[in-house]
Amino acid sequence: MENKLLTLEALESRLSAVSTEFDTLSDTMKAKSARMKELQELIRQAENYKRLKPVYDELNGIKWKKQREKFETAHDADLRLFYTARRILKEKLDRKPITLAAWKQEYDRLQAEYAKLSPQYKPLREDLMKMRRVQYCVDRVLQRRQPEQEAPKKKQDIEL
Repeated sequence: MENKLLTLEALESRLSAVSTEFDTLSDTMKAKSARMKELQELIRQAENYKRLKPVYDELNGIKWKKQREKFETAHDADLRLFYTARRILKEKLDRKPITLAAWKQEYDRLQAEYAKLSPQYKPLREDLMKMRRVQYCVDRVLQRRQPEQEAPKKKQDIEL
């Protein structure tokens, strides 16, 4: 009654339109969320890389084997983080430069767009769920009515 859906065709038409709108909104939000997660990981790894690069450079500056091993042992955790960050960035960027500021700007932009879309999601979802419940109830009623309309005729005795 709220949506003035008085016929089955009107319900199906409105349900189809709302479902399409919901699917589009949901897909857009999922894409933005996935990109934000990817950017968070890139930003984190880039920050680790830049923070730990001096430790790596210092290790490469040591020429004596004993001193090098001692330095590696003392800075093992930092070097592991650096190597991990370098590997991940190399895989993700494919020799492109690290653009930390651009990633942060893109992340902020996506976060704002996601926040703008978010309030539309819940009411649209609730509306869709209500209409699907109505459709389900209508389908149940129609299924119950079919057997009554198609009631089998009484068998008549056939004489031989």
